[in-house]
Amino acid sequence: MEFNKTVILSGDVKDEKGNVFASMRTVLEGDGSTPVIMTMGNQEVVGFKDDGTPIVPKLQEDKLKAAQKELQAEAIKQQKELCVENGVDPELVNIINAEKEVK
Repeated sequence: MEFNKTVILSGDVKDEKGNVFASMRTVLEGDGSTPVIMTMGNQEVVGFKDDGTPIVPKLQEDKLKAAQKELQAEAIKQQKELCVENGVDPELVNIINAEKEVK
């Protein structure tokens, strides 16, 4: 029997009151793919731009960007470790779709 190892990384982003306004998640399989962070949440919308883009408080926007960057870095690190375990070149992880070129 063959076993596959999958790692799920997730994290919540909280506002200054400790309320969760975004949740992030990614699934890693050690296949050489670049991790994709899925972000879901309800940021406080304070208005809308002319093109319909929501306006959120700068503090929330900055916190979310920092949290996404932090999770992406950890996901890349974990994905590379899984690649080594699976005999896949870990350098593929840094380039989007590079794993498809190797197969």
